[in-house]
Amino acid sequence: MSDWDAIVIGSGMGGMTAAAYLAANGRRTVVLEQGEVLGGCTHVFRRRGYEFEVGVHYLGDCGRPEGNIPSILAGVGAGARVDFRELDPDGFDVLDYPSVRFAVPRGWDAYEARLVETFPRDAAALRRYLRVIRRIADAMDRALTPSSPRAMAEMALRAGWAAPLALIPLTRLFDLCRVGPEPRPVLAGQTPAYAAPASRAPVIVQAGYLKNYVEGGAYYPVGGGQVLSASLAEVVRANGGDYRLGARVARILVEHNRVTGVTLAGGERIAAPVVVSNADLKRTYLEMLEPEVVPARTRRRVAGYRMAWPLFIVYLGVDTDLSALGSGQIWKFRSDADFGAAQEAISWAGAGRDRERWLAALREHAGAMIHIATNKDPGTALAPAGHSVIEIMTYLPPDHDLWGLSGAGPVGGESYRRNPRYVTLKDAVTEILIDLAAEAIPELREHIVWHEAGTPITQQRYTHSTAGGSYGIEMNVAQIGPLRPRPATAITGLFLAGASTSWGPGVEGVMLSGVGAAAAVLDRDLFTEIRAGAVFGNADQLAGHDAGWDPLAVATDVAALRGGQIRATR
Repeated sequence: MSDWDAIVIGSGMGGMTAAAYLAANGRRTVVLEQGEVLGGCTHVFRRRGYEFEVGVHYLGDCGRPEGNIPSILAGVGAGARVDFRELDPDGFDVLDYPSVRFAVPRGWDAYEARLVETFPRDAAALRRYLRVIRRIADAMDRALTPSSPRAMAEMALRAGWAAPLALIPLTRLFDLCRVGPEPRPVLAGQTPAYAAPASRAPVIVQAGYLKNYVEGGAYYPVGGGQVLSASLAEVVRANGGDYRLGARVARILVEHNRVTGVTLAGGERIAAPVVVSNADLKRTYLEMLEPEVVPARTRRRVAGYRMAWPLFIVYLGVDTDLSALGSGQIWKFRSDADFGAAQEAISWAGAGRDRERWLAALREHAGAMIHIATNKDPGTALAPAGHSVIEIMTYLPPDHDLWGLSGAGPVGGESYRRNPRYVTLKDAVTEILIDLAAEAIPELREHIVWHEAGTPITQQRYTHSTAGGSYGIEMNVAQIGPLRPRPATAITGLFLAGASTSWGPGVEGVMLSGVGAAAAVLDRDLFTEIRAGAVFGNADQLAGHDAGWDPLAVATDVAALRGGQIRATR
């Protein structure tokens, strides 16, 4: 079919959620994905029996039906198709600094008690800090608060005396509460989870994060992150929609300020009166739309948004069982500097654009999240028996000249994988991150069977995101909630979803954006309907997931996987 009711650009979870809700509400919807696997940053890949996550590491508040992710899945009949396993409630995150090792527990009281026990000299300051955070967290509704100025005002009324503190930088709240230097690394240690340093992230973002994970608990989807996009893909097809892989959108077509469809890179035109772009915000406005259809003021605003830094990820398959470590999530830091100070220390400009100085700064200030999926989901064959999979993730500058590129980058057609400057730097960073992880995992190097790495340039190649970022525009005080783009645009029929919208990054944020985009298209309050128990579409036509169901086969649109893409057997 070449004509549809709605086209969704990009199969990240914002796009897949929007498509599922549109299809389940009677709109003939097609998802166009430029890559060969659905799911965006939730997809997985396999190598020699090891399954690696690109972006799903833990999800908040998935242990009860009212949690946002479970309720969104349930609203299109997919709630029973995805199970979640809670991570260690006594330490779902382990923050490992030179000065302190802190296991973050579930529960506000447990969190406060452990902070006070660890930093007794700051007990009063920590209690002041948490009183503010909890007041704002209690006033928030993650689905509604960021969505409009009115919803933010309603949150402010509920927050009362704490409302003026919601939009100040997190470090400013530390100052006002007179928090000393020792607890600050721990209090800010999880800010990389939303890719904004404490010096720029508003208090409301930290409150929302802690509400989700400390109050709601941390969870991992059983079967890996690909289960999420594959389940929604099945919803789309069960409701008369479809998805296409290898379909790169070159242009969003607009006539008389009204969307008429899209043109693919090969020249094919697909007509529809509605387009939901889950693509990168800047590429949507500055490349996919003709300049004359975007007001100059909008182009300037979009071009001026500050992007969150992209990720560098090392993937390891090891021939040892790491379950004895307990935690599947360790944040390992080589210095006590917070995320913002570390970013400044390893910025390309800060190193004088000198590679050796930059690598020396990275060795000194390296910090990374170490994700061990086999500890989080031991019941799924994510590795051969007795083996484990590890991902080591850090944020690095996206500057093309740092990575040895001329400026065009992979989106502009520049070849880079055989570029000696690129390969040399990639290998050097890989070694630094393995050394860092080895400080948390004894004898790690002796057990490595497989390794590879993805750089910010790799991220650009696969996602076409500006600077390779996975988190969209940064969650800073000038780019928060209603100050971010909302789903509806000034062009009739064009809507937005994804990490750069009001709900922000992360799986939950982009899924909320997908519901928000569908709600804007349908002109309905879908959040209220979902929470009232509404289930849309043909849930009874969804086939069950038996033991042989493979989400990667669904995401690659093949009947059965072969060779190295088959899951390990045990």
